[in-house]
Amino acid sequence: MTRNRKVELSTIIGKGSKIKGTLFIDGGVRIDGTIEGNIESSGFITIGLSGVANADIKAKECLISGKVVGNIVVEEALELDKTANLQGDIIAKVLKIHTGAVFNGSSVMGKHPVSPKLEKPKPADVEKNKDQ
Repeated sequence: MTRNRKVELSTIIGKGSKIKGTLFIDGGVRIDGTIEGNIESSGFITIGLSGVANADIKAKECLISGKVVGNIVVEEALELDKTANLQGDIIAKVLKIHTGAVFNGSSVMGKHPVSPKLEKPKPADVEKNKDQ
């Protein structure tokens, strides 16, 4: 993933926006709001600093700066910025994790990674532990 390369965004989900469902994007998307469901793009997906995705993600390339609970499958490169928090499994040709990023899951990398069965992680049951 080259930072100088122009990334064309066709969709922006702004801070404060909330989406439930499956998002199919032809091109690039930046998410600064919250999405629950699945995200699929033929291009580049960016989860911004304020972005929260409780979703499985499938794209050509992906940059995570916010929080993701779900599995990520990318054809090319996945980059976890220093502010990223990923709870899920990864399949990618290239994986770059910056110092400070949180990643809890497993990863499969290579030119043609073998795709294991990915199970969506379950977020901690906060309400259950709240009363104890």
